[in-house]
Amino acid sequence: MRLSLKTKVAVFITLIIVAISIISTFLFTTAHSRSKEKGRVVRGTALSYALSNAAEEGLIYENLDLLKKASYIIKAPDVTVAQVYSNIWEALDSYPLDKLKEPPHPAAVAHFKNSSEPLYVKSRDGYDFYSPVFFRASEDAAPAIIGFGRIILSSADIDKEIKEIIAMNIMASAVITLFAIIAINMLIGRLVIKPVLSLHRAAAQFKDGIMPDILPQLHIDEIGELSLEFNRMSHAIKDRSDKLIESEKRIKSLFDRVEHAIFGLDKDGNIIEVNDKFKELFGSAKTFCSLMMSAKKGNECLLRFVKGKVVHAEENLMGKHGEELTALLSIYPEFDDKGNIDGFDGYLIDITEKKRMEERLIRAQKMEAVGTLAGGMAHDFNNLLTAILGYAEIILSMTKEGDPFHKPATIIHDAAKRGADFGKKILLISRKEKMEIKSIDINDIVKNSLELLQRSMPKNIEVIANLKEGIPHTKADASQLQQVIINLAVNARDAMPDGGKLLIETSSVGLENGAASNMRMDKGSFIKLSVSDTGTGIDRLTQRKIFDPFFTTKEVGKGTGLGLYIVHSIISNHGGYINLYSEPLKGTQFNIYLPVTKDTDTEEEPGDTQDIRGSGMLLVIDDEADVRELCRDMLEPLGYTVLLAESGHAGINIFRQMQDKISLVIMDMIMPKMGGAEVFQALKTIKADVKVLLCSGYSQNGFAGIDKLLKRGAIASIQKPFSRHAIASAIKKALSE
Repeated sequence: MRLSLKTKVAVFITLIIVAISIISTFLFTTAHSRSKEKGRVVRGTALSYALSNAAEEGLIYENLDLLKKASYIIKAPDVTVAQVYSNIWEALDSYPLDKLKEPPHPAAVAHFKNSSEPLYVKSRDGYDFYSPVFFRASEDAAPAIIGFGRIILSSADIDKEIKEIIAMNIMASAVITLFAIIAINMLIGRLVIKPVLSLHRAAAQFKDGIMPDILPQLHIDEIGELSLEFNRMSHAIKDRSDKLIESEKRIKSLFDRVEHAIFGLDKDGNIIEVNDKFKELFGSAKTFCSLMMSAKKGNECLLRFVKGKVVHAEENLMGKHGEELTALLSIYPEFDDKGNIDGFDGYLIDITEKKRMEERLIRAQKMEAVGTLAGGMAHDFNNLLTAILGYAEIILSMTKEGDPFHKPATIIHDAAKRGADFGKKILLISRKEKMEIKSIDINDIVKNSLELLQRSMPKNIEVIANLKEGIPHTKADASQLQQVIINLAVNARDAMPDGGKLLIETSSVGLENGAASNMRMDKGSFIKLSVSDTGTGIDRLTQRKIFDPFFTTKEVGKGTGLGLYIVHSIISNHGGYINLYSEPLKGTQFNIYLPVTKDTDTEEEPGDTQDIRGSGMLLVIDDEADVRELCRDMLEPLGYTVLLAESGHAGINIFRQMQDKISLVIMDMIMPKMGGAEVFQALKTIKADVKVLLCSGYSQNGFAGIDKLLKRGAIASIQKPFSRHAIASAIKKALSE
């Protein structure tokens, strides 16, 4: 049965008052009994002492009527027994006489063996008092015990008096208790119960979300202060609740707006809570393990994070459209009180684009390494071609068509020129070749390329051009862009052995185009060149390596792995960007983005044919003997005196001796022991206004430091391999300055 607060308080107060009444009655009667007992002890001790004094003379003179002098004692109503014992506890006299043989209390016998102090023993019938009888032979002699006096006082009158007091006390306590119960319950009901019940009702309303009415402060006491504090508390809680709701809204908003994909899982790996970013990446996925690219059953994909205590890992996940995403995954297991897994919390960061940028960086580093190697090879190759091309040109100048050596010399000359073009392509890969940049129409480049492609495309491949008219111009090297189109078309051809369609498109796009979003923002709009095929397609793994140098999927002898590498290098050198989209068995599309230019170039009118003859002493410093001899054989017939030096040190020594006669120094940039920069500085030290024509297998933009020397005073530079007309023109121009 459920009791009300008022009933509980009434019962509690009643019990307290009754307990207080019982305790007070007990304490009072106990105190009264002790007071009576103390009086009885004092009286009994005094009577036993008086009896001992009265029996002293009889014991001394052996008068056995010992109680004669103590008649006033034995006549007392509360004295039930009076006895006199010898010092060996032999009864000598007694009142009443029939009590003569009653032995003393054992406690008394034991007490007086070691003490002479009076003693009383409380028994069931009364109080038993003993007092020793002393005899002093002289005033100086020590008293000796010659007997004992015994008085037994009855306790019946005390017990009767105590019972009467208890009865009266109980009656009074009952009346007072009843009155106190009624009065205190009424007072507490008014001052405590009623306000508390009011607070209870207000708290019940507050629990149900209803703001309670302000409770009146009826009394300036603790209950009144409690009511006031309750009002303050309810308003404070309401304010905090409102703030908490607002804070939860902000946290929920932040939870949904944060760029990290946050999720919560149960112990089986089922997704129970996600933010908007997670939905954006993975849609309405039900289980986390279903997102993992590697197939896992149940929550096995999560258990390894717990077993290995790994909370951070890079994982490949499947996006909501089936695309592969790379994410940095962090998972934290939640444990219950028993240490069992209760669920998982975590977040992931989409680093797909970052990984792609890292792959591009690695590819760029590979390209740089290959470019460095290719540049060195091209330099040496150009040195060889210089001699071949130069001497073929000399033979051609010494013969005419029909002569026996004219045709071989022509073949050698043409082959050397093709080799020189090939060397330029190698330098292009290494970014050491200066491009012939001018404003071009990409549609014209595509049309010229199609004319070349028509002869190399099988009849089962349909070539389609979809060129947008009025497309803006771009700054580019026309021959290099043509090389890009041809390389992509050849790759498309090889991907369609059974025939298909090759589509080449041009258009103009802006920064809103997603594929070009990683280019510099100052580029403005772009020209888009797309080359698509319906061939075998490229899988994801191959796509990651497709622009790497020497990477090829073709059979040995059918591909060098440099085609797409060269394409990537050319587009990067032009400040553009290339990407691809491909699916196996569906085809491939390469998209190229080149920045638009508003400038237009005008063709320069060719100048008159220049007289290349001249005079003066020339010093040729080159470590290649064939190049040195070629320069002398080319230039001496034109009127020059040519001195040769096989090294930097030899050249410096010759120049120091003949500095006043030497008109121009032709110096190679790459030489062993002492390079071109050191030789140039030494020559400038010997003669500040020395004229130096730089010569190298690299272009002016190469890594041979040509630009730096031109800024420090070199007259000009010429690239190997060179023709007699080219070097003679450069010398004549240098001498005229």
